[in-house]
Formats: sequence, C-alpha cells, structure tokens
Amino acid sequence: MRHTSPKAESLFCPNGVRSEMKKSQWLFLLASVLLFLFSFWKSAFYLLSPSKIDLCDLAAYSSISLALFEGNNPFPDHPEFLFYVFHWGESVPIVYPGQMLFFFLPGYLWGAAVQIVFLVLNLLIIYYLTGLTLVKACGFQWRDFWTPGRKQFFYMLCVFLFLYSRSTRIALMIGQIPIILAFCIFFMFWGPTSRILRIFLFAFIALAKYSLLPVFAPLLFFKGHWKLCIAAFCVFIFFSITPVFCGNNLVEVYSEYFHTIQIIFQPGNINHYAIAPYDMCHLGFFKIPIINHLLKAVTVCVILWLFWRERKTKDISDTLLLLGACLTMLISYHRHYDLVIVYPLLFIRLFAFARNKQWVLFCITALFPVFLCLPLSISFVVIPSWLGGIPGLGNVIYLYDNIWNTGYLHVVPTMALFTIALTLWSLYLYLHVKEPYRFEIPAPRKPETDSKE
Repeated sequence: MRHTSPKAESLFCPNGVRSEMKKSQWLFLLASVLLFLFSFWKSAFYLLSPSKIDLCDLAAYSSISLALFEGNNPFPDHPEFLFYVFHWGESVPIVYPGQMLFFFLPGYLWGAAVQIVFLVLNLLIIYYLTGLTLVKACGFQWRDFWTPGRKQFFYMLCVFLFLYSRSTRIALMIGQIPIILAFCIFFMFWGPTSRILRIFLFAFIALAKYSLLPVFAPLLFFKGHWKLCIAAFCVFIFFSITPVFCGNNLVEVYSEYFHTIQIIFQPGNINHYAIAPYDMCHLGFFKIPIINHLLKAVTVCVILWLFWRERKTKDISDTLLLLGACLTMLISYHRHYDLVIVYPLLFIRLFAFARNKQWVLFCITALFPVFLCLPLSISFVVIPSWLGGIPGLGNVIYLYDNIWNTGYLHVVPTMALFTIALTLWSLYLYLHVKEPYRFEIPAPRKPETDSKE
C-alpha cells in the first residue's frame, strides 16, 4: 500500500494531492472563477464610473506640481494659483513641492486618458503585488495562479479582499497613491538587486508620503542599511530643491507649504477630528488634547522599545513590518486609504496560519481585511453609531452626526479604533509568532572573477 505523508496532504501542497482531491479541483476552479468575475467586475466599475471616480487628489497633485513647474507658488498665500489647473472647492491639498517632477506632466495632459492610465496602473499593481507576495513569501509558483486548486483559489481570494476593501476603493476613487507606494516598499525587498533602483524607490516613497517612514526608515538604518538611507535622503533633497530650477523661491514655497500644514490640522478644518473623525487613523480623537499627547508618547515609547529589541538583528520579520506600519499610522496623520500597505503582510500571515492549521489565529487575522470589505452602511455607520450611543462618550471623544446624510447620529471614529485594534493584534503576533517570514534587502551581486589554482 502506498503511504502518503501528512505533509503531502497539507492544505497548500498540491504535489501530494490524492485522487479524491483532484475531484475537488473543480470546486476550487469554480470558486476561483467566481472570485475572478467579482474582481473583474469591480475593476470594470472603477474604469467605467466617471460619476463616482473623480480622482480629486491626483488632480491636486498634478495642479500643484504644474504650478510649481511653471514658476508659480500654488499655496494659500497666493490664491490666484491655488488649484492652478483644476478647481475642487475650498479644501487645501497636502502636496510636497518635491513631487513636482513626478506629477507635473499629468497636469499638462489631464483628461480621461490620464485617469484611465492611473486606474489601470493601480489595478495591475494589485494583481501583481498580490501574486508577488505569495510567490516570494509563501512558496507559490507563478504557474500556480493558472492551475486549478487551492493555491489558485487563495490567490483570487486575496485579490478579492484587496480590491473590495474600503481603503482600496477610496484610494482609487479620489486618486490617492498608497497602492503605488505599497508596491515600492515591497519591491525594495523583492525586486532586482539594483542598488540604484532601490535608492530611487526609497526616495520616491519619502517624496510622495514621508509620513510613512517614521518607523520603516530607522529600522533600515539601524539594521545596517545606512548607506541606502543616506543615498535615498540625498536623492530626496535633490528632488526637494528642483522647484528652484523653475524660478520658484524655495524659502517662500516651503514656508507657505508648512504654514498650510499647520492650518489644515486646526479645529474647523476637514483634517481635524472635530470635522471628519470617521476615516482618520491617527491618535487624536480625544477632546482633551493632553490625552492624545500621552497616547502618542506611549506609542513613541513602544517604537523606541522596538528599535532597542531589534538592534542586534539584520533582517525584518513580516510581523515586525506589520507592527511598524500600524504604529506609524497612530503617530502621524493618516487616513484609512493608507492601510492598503498592510494587505500583503496580512496575506502572508493568513497563508502561514492556514498552512500550519492555526485556525484561531487565521480567523482573528482575517477579521481585519473582511471588516474593510463589509458594506459601508454596516462597517462605517450602523456599528459605529451603535457604539457611539454609550452615555457620555461624546464628552470624551469626537463623534460624527448624520454621517454622509444617512441620519445616523453619534458615529465613533471607526478607523482610528480599527487601527488601534490592528496594532494590538500586530503586537501580539510580533511577540508570539514563532516562524515569521524574514524580509531581506538583496545585496548587489559581485562580478565573478576567475580564480587561479
């Protein structure tokens, strides 16, 4: 009698699939096809819904960059150039001037074609980054995505969760770029060994959203990648001063840029919890400022402890990167579309727990991406409004009434609470997962030399 080892019969090992399991491949194929159709429909929705996809933030990136490229100061002290190409109301975009060379061209070419290119690029990244994550961190082969079975189903499930999450939807609808930045972060580990490419990717992340780096950059620096950090910082400085080559006064541009940042976080502005508490992730929802400052101080202490604990290791585990991303969300301004950067890390954990049959850990981890895929009325309105009904809660934290004209009152800051819960769960995983995946930045290959015997 032929003996089949338990390992060969494991959940994600098709090489050892028994004859009766081959029959189940049709079920997996059907489930995968259904998930693909749902994902394809959602992709088509993004491309064919101009009334709901306004890409206003991408327009802000482009208009501010184009104004700088033409030698005009686009910030509030010069209202004649505010939203130089497009007019999106009274909100003020947070656009770092150093991004000018990356976004001025879409300002010149702005139209349906540019919007379609942006959406298609993001959708391709979602499919590719999900596959790259499974190949590099979970032992998949690229051919597994075309072969009916458990691995194909798991890939399509991850794509489905990625595409249908609230964070992804908002990022695509308003033209934010965290999906592109997520690709840059993971491609630094899984891309070619080109040092120049890695430096450029790191510098682009800093230019596009430097608020993502308070934990990630020091981790790389203190784990021995200080040359990469310094080189990327030099590239960052170079792009930051490029507006001067177009006739801008750097002192004036940056002083007004930072003045703009100060204004938009003050009470009464849309980036303050008193106005829009429903989709911001960072700590700041307590009405007593000292409580927010204390919580951020505690978070910074946890980050410093993390640096001290990791000081003697060179690699970066997936649980450490997940925890670092969550802590970053708490200490600096972020909205929930920035959470897309944690999706590949959640997929790594979900696969590892499924492979090891740790179903309790699998289910708890799965709650986070599934929550973001729930209908908006449930995850952002009904449940938060029910929680906000606790007597006296509105005296302590900022609540939101009549959210999106739904009539629901006392809605709690949903995504801030979600991010805190994800941070605590990430801390638990960081401390208790025994076999995490290890990220390593590949070193450039040294040229082979003929040795003389």
